[in-house]
Amino acid sequence: MKLQYKITIVMTLMLIAVIGGIGILTFRQVEKTIEHQMGNNAMDLAVTIASMDVIKETLGTTKDYRIIQDKIESFKHETRFNYIIVMDMDGIKYSYPIEYDLGKKYISGGEERVLKYGESYISADKNVLISAIRAFVPVHYNGKQVGAVLVGLLNNTVYEEIRPYILNFQMTIVIGIIVGIICSAILSYNIKKSIFGLEPKEIALLLGQRDNILQSLKNGIMAVDEKGSIILLNKNAKDVLGFKDSDVGKNISSFNMVYTRQIAEVLENEESIYNEEVRLGPQKILLCSHTIMKNYRNETIGLVSSFQDLSEVKRMAEELTGIKKMTNELRAQSHEFSNKLHTISGLIQLEEYDKAIKYISDLTEQRHEILGTLTYKIKDVHIAGILLSKYNKAVEAKIEMIIDSNSSLTALPEEINVDEVCSILGNLIDNAIDELVKVKSGKLLIKINSNTNALKIMVKDNGPGISEDIRDKIYRRGYTTKSGCRGFGLSIVKKIVDGAGGTIELKSDDGTCWEITIPMRRGN
Repeated sequence: MKLQYKITIVMTLMLIAVIGGIGILTFRQVEKTIEHQMGNNAMDLAVTIASMDVIKETLGTTKDYRIIQDKIESFKHETRFNYIIVMDMDGIKYSYPIEYDLGKKYISGGEERVLKYGESYISADKNVLISAIRAFVPVHYNGKQVGAVLVGLLNNTVYEEIRPYILNFQMTIVIGIIVGIICSAILSYNIKKSIFGLEPKEIALLLGQRDNILQSLKNGIMAVDEKGSIILLNKNAKDVLGFKDSDVGKNISSFNMVYTRQIAEVLENEESIYNEEVRLGPQKILLCSHTIMKNYRNETIGLVSSFQDLSEVKRMAEELTGIKKMTNELRAQSHEFSNKLHTISGLIQLEEYDKAIKYISDLTEQRHEILGTLTYKIKDVHIAGILLSKYNKAVEAKIEMIIDSNSSLTALPEEINVDEVCSILGNLIDNAIDELVKVKSGKLLIKINSNTNALKIMVKDNGPGISEDIRDKIYRRGYTTKSGCRGFGLSIVKKIVDGAGGTIELKSDDGTCWEITIPMRRGN
């Protein structure tokens, strides 16, 4: 049976049971109340008749049936009661609706208590012929009981009087049940519509399928509500982030991670972000998209975050990029050496031997100086290699690049790896060279120092500098003042430094000076 029909049938049965039950209880209560009121009225009339002097005197002296019968008949029709019986102590009737029964003994029963004990009471006379409420009251004359008065009212008489009210009550019950059935049908239809016409089994199947799909995705999925409490985690998200099933329901603020802090910022700003790189550690980088969820009233109800672990992909990409850069740098170095060889060849052909020797000596001295600094001061061969390649690139562009002789690199911070340091240096030096080719006598100074507290990198040039109006924009992904697909270098540098807990300071007084500080341990 369909859910809609089940809801309608169950609601209908409940309404019939509840409304019907209330109706029956109410009717019973009304019936009892009416019978009680009938009894009180009968008792009041019986007491009044028993206190009449003519009734007391006749029963106590003459015992004339006609006097009592006439007296009773004179006012009986003005009351609603069906019969009024006056009897003596032997149960002989002195008044009765049917006159030929006068003088006969009352045989319907119920009078024993009033005649024998002189009690006043109300009793119900219910048998196959009639159903009535009767009131019995003793009659006293000169301090002695001389008889009794019985006042009776048939139940049918009262029910005939209140029949219209009972009919209205019954109609109200029936209408209430019909309205309830109609409302149940409408409610079941709306419920069915709100769940897109799906049956419970279909909903359970869809939920199971959805869970299987989410768990089988290679991308991590996390959903949080508007307060930041985690409501969903798939298997990949648990594996990559190190979460557990018990973490569902916890607030993201309880997790001290760059990823969760970024989610909290997106929730606070109510602006979705897409394809943002988040660095969780030296060897773990995520590509994240955080999408704000809104309801039909455009109110924020939560956030869905999806991410892809780019660690392996990024390492492969950086290797390929490094090979490409190395090829370009070797080509530039080959071109530069070719130019120098042509110069030496020309001097020899002109027989300017002294000048040729001096030129070779100057080149050798410069090469020994840069190689000496890189060899003895920069202990990491990868960083030394990228500095040498950038040096060759700068020389080819007629830019004087100096690596400070006081530089000293012996160790790297815990939160950063050598590839990321190379990325910082490569992007900053490339940006400087791009600007210095526009000026004459371009100079570029590089200084790297590490100690037990921090790694410090300085890249300074005498170029045109960075104007104040774009300083807030230069870290945005894709923002560039150059032509072509550019604008990613400083964004990458910023993410690496922020991920390692470092700082970037930009000075642009006489050219551009970048000063980067990265603590050896987070929190220093």
